[in-house]
Amino acid sequence: MVVKYIMVFLLLGVLIMVSLGTLRKMKSYQDYNLAGRNTGLFALTATLVAAEFNTATLIGGASVAFLFGTVGLWYTSLIFIVVFLVYAFTVSKKYRRLNISTIPQYFDKRFKNEKGSEVIRFLSAIITLFYTWLAPASYLAGLTVIGSVLLGVNPIIFSVVLVVICLLLSVTGGLMTAIGIDVVAFILILIGIPAILFIGYNAAGGFGNLSQVFEPKLLSLAPVWDTDVNFATAMTWGLQITFLYIAAPWYGQRIFSAKSESVAYKAMLLNTFFIVALYGIVVLATMLSKVVFPNLAYPEQALPLLINEYANPFLQGFLLVTLLMVGISTMVAVWNSAVSIIVNDIVSRYWAKNKGDRYMIRISRLFLFLLAISTLALGIMFIGNIQHSLLFLSTFTGMVAIPILMSLYWKKYNSVGAISSMAVGLIYCTLGILLNFPMYYISPIGVVLAVIAGGIATLATANDSRYRSNNEEFFKIVESKETIVEDVQHVTE
Repeated sequence: MVVKYIMVFLLLGVLIMVSLGTLRKMKSYQDYNLAGRNTGLFALTATLVAAEFNTATLIGGASVAFLFGTVGLWYTSLIFIVVFLVYAFTVSKKYRRLNISTIPQYFDKRFKNEKGSEVIRFLSAIITLFYTWLAPASYLAGLTVIGSVLLGVNPIIFSVVLVVICLLLSVTGGLMTAIGIDVVAFILILIGIPAILFIGYNAAGGFGNLSQVFEPKLLSLAPVWDTDVNFATAMTWGLQITFLYIAAPWYGQRIFSAKSESVAYKAMLLNTFFIVALYGIVVLATMLSKVVFPNLAYPEQALPLLINEYANPFLQGFLLVTLLMVGISTMVAVWNSAVSIIVNDIVSRYWAKNKGDRYMIRISRLFLFLLAISTLALGIMFIGNIQHSLLFLSTFTGMVAIPILMSLYWKKYNSVGAISSMAVGLIYCTLGILLNFPMYYISPIGVVLAVIAGGIATLATANDSRYRSNNEEFFKIVESKETIVEDVQHVTE
């Protein structure tokens, strides 16, 4: 146990140095909010991987593999091939070309001068803020599982300490600090996750013993339909998070910070490879852990228990800090994106206009403190229900992606269509959740209804000059060849 605490304090020392280093480099609010729009390929790849590779999916998603074998491989790993390739090919370059700071600012540029532009911007701000406010609590819940198993610490005490540490680290340099933390996390993840598979392989006596605890159908990649979490669930989850990530503020913020659109695109392709491979390794390690713990009552504890029982003290300490960094990096990432939305799309838009950099940084730190308090309270509530919580949270944010994609690839699509798409999708998904529809009847049908509603509303108002979408300047930018544009906007248009 002493070795574990030594490793934790060493990690804390490294993170403090990263935090202080970025504080010294920070010169403006643009640095705090978007790392000066100067993030290179390695740093951007590292921060994208670390921002996605989170404890909610790692612990909650891996438990699916413990219960249902290779269904978990579809659910936790393979779906990301589609998720991130769609992002790379559809929006990564276009987002960077627009020189925006938040997802709601996209709508401001796309529907400029249309009557409904302010409504769609405000709606998108509230919806994306909803996810970034609540999601960190699910990451904290995953971290408490790790802490309680590997350190034997009371979950509530562990949650308080973690939130305080994350807050102290993240208030310094905003996104610059978050990216620095992500680079550390990325390096640890690349070493630590394969090590967990090695431990599981040795403890289980090889892959051949998986047949002792899994039915043959759960060791094949052929679709399985008759389990509680099945192929349909995995495909629904994949569709849901494909749209979630297109609208995800924490991914958008990182893409907006890229040095160029080429860097943004290449980093997303590399991110696809790393995420699929790393989550695949986690799934295999979790399946092997079932050979070792066939009667485990709480599948979410499988990986922490495997480390605790079968790794030597030094490796336990190293993997502990790796798993902690997985959660810390994502939590800090999502916190920063939430603060960016609050400050750029609400405070500076409706409350405190034309304020200087010093004010913007101070108000960002205040809201970061408030977010930390809410994360702590909600994180305790999420314990034991991690992945289920994210399923519902992602449904609503994904509805923001429908008007993004339709407005990028259909020039006549207008603000009324965007509002209709978002409203119909949200209403249907809310009803589906309240009425306990199966997940595969919620987001897929919600997407279809949102597309239909947006199309009908656009065609119905096509001749109304108040809503006519004729933004040639917008399409000239998003369809242009790569150029590195000096960013002259401050916070909002």
